[in-house]
Amino acid sequence: MKSNDFTGTGTLIKLFLHRDRFLLTVWIIFSVMLVFVTAVTFTAMGGQNLGDVLSEFNKDPLISALLGPVMSVDISGAIVWRGVSQLSLALGIGSLLIVIRNTRTDEETGRSEMIRAYPAGRHAGLTSALIIATIGNLIAGILIALSIIALGGDMPGSFIFGATLSAIGCFFAGVGALGAQLRETGSTARGIGIAALGIGLVMAILNNFRGGYTLLRWITPMAWQRVTAPFAGNYSRGLLYCAVLASVPTIIAYKLSAHRDLGAGILLAKPGLPEAGPRFSGPLALAWRLHQKGFMGWMMGIVLYISVFAAISPALSIGGGMSNWLSGLGGTSWSEEVGLGYVFISVSIYLMSIFVAAYAMTSVSRLKKEETEGRVEMLLDKPVSRICWMSSHLIMAALCSAALLLVMGIVGGLFYGIAAGDVSSGFWSVLTMSVSKLPPVLIFLGITALLYGLCPKIMVLGWVIWLSSVMLELAWEGQIIDWSLMQISPFAYTHYTIDITNLPLIPLFLLLCLSSVLTAIGLWGFRNRNVLTKA
Repeated sequence: MKSNDFTGTGTLIKLFLHRDRFLLTVWIIFSVMLVFVTAVTFTAMGGQNLGDVLSEFNKDPLISALLGPVMSVDISGAIVWRGVSQLSLALGIGSLLIVIRNTRTDEETGRSEMIRAYPAGRHAGLTSALIIATIGNLIAGILIALSIIALGGDMPGSFIFGATLSAIGCFFAGVGALGAQLRETGSTARGIGIAALGIGLVMAILNNFRGGYTLLRWITPMAWQRVTAPFAGNYSRGLLYCAVLASVPTIIAYKLSAHRDLGAGILLAKPGLPEAGPRFSGPLALAWRLHQKGFMGWMMGIVLYISVFAAISPALSIGGGMSNWLSGLGGTSWSEEVGLGYVFISVSIYLMSIFVAAYAMTSVSRLKKEETEGRVEMLLDKPVSRICWMSSHLIMAALCSAALLLVMGIVGGLFYGIAAGDVSSGFWSVLTMSVSKLPPVLIFLGITALLYGLCPKIMVLGWVIWLSSVMLELAWEGQIIDWSLMQISPFAYTHYTIDITNLPLIPLFLLLCLSSVLTAIGLWGFRNRNVLTKA
């Protein structure tokens, strides 16, 4: 690399900061809010006896398998123990979005080519995006540390935890930069980043399942708090290791950036066939072609996820009983008649179904991408109606979401049944558990279709609704809200605390009807509004 490769970096930093000021602000504030939400949750649960509550959690095989052992039995330790996964996701996703938006997306839309017409070096855009992401992570880490100090945490542990989270965010900023070098589209780069986040979470849970201090804690960023040990030793030297590992994907990204053309990717896209096949003859076939790669990636991830957790679930049954908090969650005795292993697989499927809803929303969001890039206008010039085109994508999104849940149930049921030694009963219970999550998933599909059909510019509202459902779940588990408020979330009607034989069928049927109504309104809205153009 030469010095003139970085020409114009300062100017681009100012440009990107101005463009991303809203995203940066929301990203940082949301991360700090998660700290206070976690603190309020544990304060509501434990009060003056927080140490006893955390000690009880530490003895619970299910909770320990998900979160690992508690490192410090006070409010600071509770924030580290319970909040590190959410904070890592928040900082990781924010870093990915900012870096990919200012690199690959700019190349995809032609803005990078325009910038290069001025005195701007080859690596100026990449460096500016990484610097902005690093600044955001550092500010978030400092504010998180100050928040924990305000809540009573000691200064060294607070700043070590904040620095650990900053290193995690910077690692995923590098992953975003690396993904931007590999493929030609921003959506594929984001897919690579999200896959890295998912793999990190799975590795962190596997590390927790084995006691929290395995070799995996050195590999996955989501377990780096076990390396730096904030409030439980404060190993500041571990920060150096985290910083070095966080720089690895960034270094690789720079190396790859020097060996590709502007707008191209290291992994070249396969050329299409000279002629379409006989089955590639309609909007539905085109929609499947567009959704196929993303669907297969999600399918492989879900199979890996559920295979691991279904196989280890029965082993938890010999690890002891559940904590009073978990067994009495929601004021019911929901866990008394089932084994701990069954509870674990139930929670695992419930969590993944929430992400399947996110997949359904992402699939519908492809409609907007196709429209803004001008391909819809070209298709509608042919004998293809608006309703037919939009319906084809919605059908694919619904079928692929249902297929993900079905495969999760089949694979999970087989692995759970084999591990438990009772394939017949275990298989059908897990399969029913997974398939029953389809109505709430389709609700989020319908919400996204409604927003797209009426006003594509406000589609982000769908993600706000999805995130609100996740926050309702956290608030209910923390006993901040009661079940009546939790029922606002569509997933409340297939909650893991509800016995699979007692699912409320009428509410689930009404959810299916509501999703159909929302989808129909979205189709009507698209039929009667103007089509967006690339210009």
